[in-house]
Parts: sequence; structure tokens; C-alpha cells
Amino acid sequence: MGSAIGRDLHIDAVLSQMAMGYRPEGFIADMIFPTVSVQKQSDLYLVFDRGDRMRVEDTTRAPGTPARRVTEAVGSATYFARNYALAGAAVLEDKVNADPMQLANIVNGKATFLLDKLMLDWEWRVARMVTSGTNVGSSSAVASAWNGAGVPLNNINTAIDNVQGANGVRPNRIVMGINAWKSFRRDSTVRNLIFGTNNGGGYPNTKQAASLFDVDDILIGGAYQNTGQEGVAESLASIWNDQVLVYYAPPAPTIEKPSFGYNFRWAAAGLPNMQVERHPYDSKIKAELIEAGYYQDEKITGASYGFLLKSVNSST
Repeated sequence: MGSAIGRDLHIDAVLSQMAMGYRPEGFIADMIFPTVSVQKQSDLYLVFDRGDRMRVEDTTRAPGTPARRVTEAVGSATYFARNYALAGAAVLEDKVNADPMQLANIVNGKATFLLDKLMLDWEWRVARMVTSGTNVGSSSAVASAWNGAGVPLNNINTAIDNVQGANGVRPNRIVMGINAWKSFRRDSTVRNLIFGTNNGGGYPNTKQAASLFDVDDILIGGAYQNTGQEGVAESLASIWNDQVLVYYAPPAPTIEKPSFGYNFRWAAAGLPNMQVERHPYDSKIKAELIEAGYYQDEKITGASYGFLLKSVNSST
């Protein structure tokens, strides 16, 4: 018998429903870029000329004459949606040893573990991409550390002004690593602006901070990774640490609008779209394989729409 193709594999509807809405605590990668569904694994996407779109045209029309025709330069770039997938085995011995009430937890536990690992890799990929100074329009260190005598409000406002001045569009999102966020919300100037000078020891939440800067969202990167090799003692490190990204992304995903970045998700019929597959029991290994995966490419599509404040808890 030949190998099963994607359309022959059994998608577990219940586990897949859990997967589509699943986000481990502190993970934000799926919320940073808008996700655009694409019909091909690899294709071109449009790159518009901002200068053409923002140039003022003479829109007057004389009676009996056609409206003035305008054009714009349109370029293109390429995406390729890789398949990110992991599998785990629900072995026969575990099922036989389990209490009847715990049988479902064996499969559910494997699915959750796989989703954790997939999301961790996605988080790491995106964090590494957007915290690189080569992938943003501008980047800067801070003169004074935020956990010392720093001025986080001034630093972020400078970043906002920079993006707006370079693009004519005001940034609407901010990403803070967990260590940057801790310093920001403890800053006395921030607390006084939000709560007043007699703040009673309160600390702002993300909604209050977003309102302060007049942005749609402030996302806190709270994910950690184990940087130790397998078999070596655990060594936890914050993925986002003390990086701060100020950027613009449209409210609704569309490849026809400029954005700092997009997720290109290949979700054609028969392909796993962050879904859980249960493969038939394999008597050779005495196990049922559980697999989760998706096809995606994360792309910086408008570097100038992003500004990076680097290592804000370290001064220059």
C-alpha cells in the first residue's frame, strides 16, 4: 500500500479546534504580523511605491474632457511557505497502563506539547527577525537604561515620530520584551501620567499604556527558551528580553496595504493549517503518531515602518 497523502490523513476535529485558538502564555508571534491566506506555496506579492501613493495630483477636470489618468509603480517580491511540523508518539504501553479516565489525556497531552514547541519556534523566528537592526527602518540604543535613570516615554515618542516622519503613517503597535515592560511600567513618570502624582503604588497595564501613546496595541513578549543543549542543565532566557519595537500594521490583513510585515499562510484544501493529525496505529512501533503543523512564511514587507529600541535596560 502506498503512503498516505495529505488529503488522506485524519484531522482530529476536536484537537484541531483547540490548536487554532491555542497560545501559550507570553507568546505573541501570531499577533505581531497580520496573517494573509495564500493559495500557492510560493508566489509573488505586490510592493507599492509609497511616493506615487502620497503625491498630490491635479484632480480638476475641464468640461468635456476625460479625467486625468494616474499610474503607480508596482514591484513584487517572493514568499515561500515552509512546512513547520512536529510529531509525537502515543505509545501502546502508556495507553494500557493508563486509567480509563486518563486515556484521552495521553493524546491531548501530546497535542499540547507539539503545539507548545511549534509556537516556541514561531516566537523565536519572529523575535530574531524583528529585533535585528537590519530589518527595521531605524534602530537606536538608549542613552540611559530604563531600569535606571532612563526616559522611556521620550524614547518611545522619538521612535513613533521617526516612523511617522519617514512614512507619513503613524505607528499603531508596540512590542516590548518582558524585561523592557517591567522597567517601563515601574517608571515614576509613566505612573504619574497615568495615575496622577498620588498614584497609591499602582502600575499600568497594557491598555493604559497603549492609551498613553495613542496606539492600538502594546504586546508583551513574555516567552522564555531553554538555551541549554539536550542533556545539559536547563538555562532559561527571555526570547524578547529588553527589546522594544514600534511599528505600523494595518487593522485588517490585506497584501494591498503597507505593513511592517505579514505572515503568508498557505492553507489550501487538504493541508494542515495549525491542525492536529492522528496517524493510524503502527504495529511496528506499537504507537499512534500525533502530528501538528502548518505552512507559513513570515516576511518583513516594509522595513521603514518599524523602529527598534535596542536593549533598553543597557545604556550607551
